Amino acid sequence: MGDLTAFRDLISQRLGLALPSHFDRRLKPALDRARDLLESPGGPPAWVQFEAQPWSAPIWQEVIKLVTIRETSFFRQRAWWDSLIEAALHPLVAARRSDGSRRLRCLSVGCASGEEPYSLAIILEGLIGLEAGWTVEIVGLDLCAAALEEARAGVYDLRAIREVSAEEGARWFRPAGRGQVALDARLRGKVDFRLFNLADAVAAGATGALPGPADFVICRNMLIHMEPSLQPAFARALCALVGEGGMLAVSPVEATASWFAPLRILNVGQAILFAKEGPKTTSATAARTALRSAAAKSPAGTTRAHPGEGTAPAAEPRKTAAAHVPPVPHQDADPLQRARLLADLGLLQEARHLCGQMLATRPEARLLMALVCQALADIPAAEAAARHSLASAPGAAAAHYVDAIVQLRKGDTERARRALSEAVRLLDMDGGGNLVGRQLGIEAGHIRQAARRLGAVPAEGGNRARPV
Repeated sequence: MGDLTAFRDLISQRLGLALPSHFDRRLKPALDRARDLLESPGGPPAWVQFEAQPWSAPIWQEVIKLVTIRETSFFRQRAWWDSLIEAALHPLVAARRSDGSRRLRCLSVGCASGEEPYSLAIILEGLIGLEAGWTVEIVGLDLCAAALEEARAGVYDLRAIREVSAEEGARWFRPAGRGQVALDARLRGKVDFRLFNLADAVAAGATGALPGPADFVICRNMLIHMEPSLQPAFARALCALVGEGGMLAVSPVEATASWFAPLRILNVGQAILFAKEGPKTTSATAARTALRSAAAKSPAGTTRAHPGEGTAPAAEPRKTAAAHVPPVPHQDADPLQRARLLADLGLLQEARHLCGQMLATRPEARLLMALVCQALADIPAAEAAARHSLASAPGAAAAHYVDAIVQLRKGDTERARRALSEAVRLLDMDGGGNLVGRQLGIEAGHIRQAARRLGAVPAEGGNRARPV
């Protein structure tokens, strides 16, 4: 069991996780822990024992706790949640009222310590409240038993509720010791948590292994951590979780339309949804109405890209957009904007090809190339594009911001933090007026918010960068 590469391959095979070589700093402690728990004088090698255990066994759970990434918070990227309320949850609730069923089942796949399904519970409490006759089931699924125990306990650091409104905080959270809050017991009772390994269900090859169907499924920033060769199969399994007339929400970087066929892609605000048609089309019809309303209210062409989210830029729909994905612009349209929209639609290879044609003439093309390549899991290419951007425009805050996104994708949080600190320093020097990246919608506010989230600037204050 001393072969770290073989250990990595077994974990990747059993859990579906992509574990590049830079994960060795996580794998080495996991390997040592497995040896401590399994090896004994005269007994079989620890490797043999480990391989023979199911993924839910305590030894596997010890390893899972060490190798999984659990970066989450309540209402993480609040505008993304606002888009979901407008385009999915409000129409689904209205549809279930209309058809008389008053039943809603929701799944949060890869829920970690529970912030996501609890956020969903808070939203549905606001949409349904004490209205009689409703049956609402919210289930959080994750392969890490330790994370699920944290979720059931419902005690969180203050940073986990940094995007919770004052009203929500007062209603649902109570002080629980220094720097912590406890979630209201009534809300905790609304969410059920279950141990679940999507890779195991896919390997079983039967939809009976899946906990569906559901009216609404969230699986955000999970596929990007899976082995690229397995991602399409995992996407198909997610589609099987969605019931007739239901919806699936993923992160923009995971929204490759071909993966989720025959679900129909809906692009609105900062969210990308997939809708399942069927005999019960009420929710889909309601969604189209809501999407048209949201599109009419949305500012045109605003981009969002946040380090830690693992996303390529996602543009909001134009004011004239219909409920479906807008068509790719005509060939005569600005190439950079075409590339950006292609990326938004999940057509990442096409966006990459178009960016490659502009590298010599458009500074922003390298920034977009870096974002697209990291979305494609081509980290060397993403890093090369980010490095060229920094070399050609070292004073551009957006170049350091994109570099931070790439470094986070690599798992190098400290380098990402330094990049964001430098980006904020540059913003402070010129008052946020640097234009590089503006055509991609990378704004000073996004950079400062990302820096605060990652601890590159003081949480409480202002825009002064933290010394590194």
